[in-house]
Amino acid sequence: MDKKSNFLAALMIFFFIFTIGLGTDFEELLSVSDVEKVTGLQGIKLIPKDPQIGAGGDLNFALVDKDMFLMVAVKDSSMYEEWKNLEGNFYASVPDIGDEAFEGPNFSELRFLLIFRKGNKAVLLSTFVNLEGELFLNMEQLCRIAKIIISRL
Repeated sequence: MDKKSNFLAALMIFFFIFTIGLGTDFEELLSVSDVEKVTGLQGIKLIPKDPQIGAGGDLNFALVDKDMFLMVAVKDSSMYEEWKNLEGNFYASVPDIGDEAFEGPNFSELRFLLIFRKGNKAVLLSTFVNLEGELFLNMEQLCRIAKIIISRL
């Protein structure tokens, strides 16, 4: 198994193990309307958790054609260090997002993860790759989404 496959397998294990909710109405943290404003896209849908299609988060946003393009996982703050220490996850620290934040992964030129900690919560934002091999969301957009979530935690 190569480094990328190991990383993706480990990340999926974390989502399966840590799927217990934290007593939060996740839709109050980030709405479809919020995501549409940040992305400029219309017709975004919130879909139920289904890890088999990549919808492993507490909030899973898809496009009209059902392509996943944003996943949000909200966990206890202890998960921040676990995510940060997961091989391949950490690329660089990101300033001015929560108490601490980083982007990743480090094995690809595409930085599709933004993970941050604010108070007693850790949040993972992950975007996906489109058919052209480009990320649906860039890091600036992920940071804007993170700031919306932080304002509501």
